[in-house]
Amino acid sequence: MIKKVKIKRFDGKKFHDVEDYVAVEESYNIFINEEFVRPLSLSPNFLHEFAVGFAISEGFLDKVDKVKIEDKNIHIFGEKTNKTKNNKEIKIDIETLKKIISYEIKPKYWEITGSFHWASMFDLKGNEIIFVEDIGRHNAVDKVIGYSILNNYNLNELILRYSGRIPYEIVKKAVNSDLKTIVSKSPPTDKAIDLAEENNIILIGFARNGKFNIYTGRLWEG
Repeated sequence: MIKKVKIKRFDGKKFHDVEDYVAVEESYNIFINEEFVRPLSLSPNFLHEFAVGFAISEGFLDKVDKVKIEDKNIHIFGEKTNKTKNNKEIKIDIETLKKIISYEIKPKYWEITGSFHWASMFDLKGNEIIFVEDIGRHNAVDKVIGYSILNNYNLNELILRYSGRIPYEIVKKAVNSDLKTIVSKSPPTDKAIDLAEENNIILIGFARNGKFNIYTGRLWEG
């Protein structure tokens, strides 16, 4: 995940020879049902979970049957069933959201390098079930989605909290994987809001210090 390198650090007056930690970036070739899709750069952790989450959240597959990782090649096998997506409104109460926002996230590798994004999943009681760091925020989201699927969670009943702004691409991942709630300390874009409204997805932005903005959807009191 990280490695030590030698650098020259300028303190405003002179240079110093010191050691620092940087993020490890690996490039993997992604294949779906033996067809090459694209190369992707990501952190070398939770690769099986990434494969499942990527294939489903990007809309390539609706069900993953097998993942095979060979060196820098990730092979994903599964089916595209064109199943109907769940468009029902989910009920989340304000106290649960406040609990999730107040939960202290400790991004170990970001604190060391400043080079990582993170994503986490919570259940409807506000309990964290998985936390992942990656050099890319999309990768981190794919990994927590994949973990949730592999561990038989219903994504309709999970809440994604992550470290970046909320663009269209992240909401599209939620649509494809039936995830209904996204929480971030940053705001969504206009296209993200439009897509979320079309699919009854709750978007919560500027979630900091017990405060937040609701851009789409609604919360329940009590």
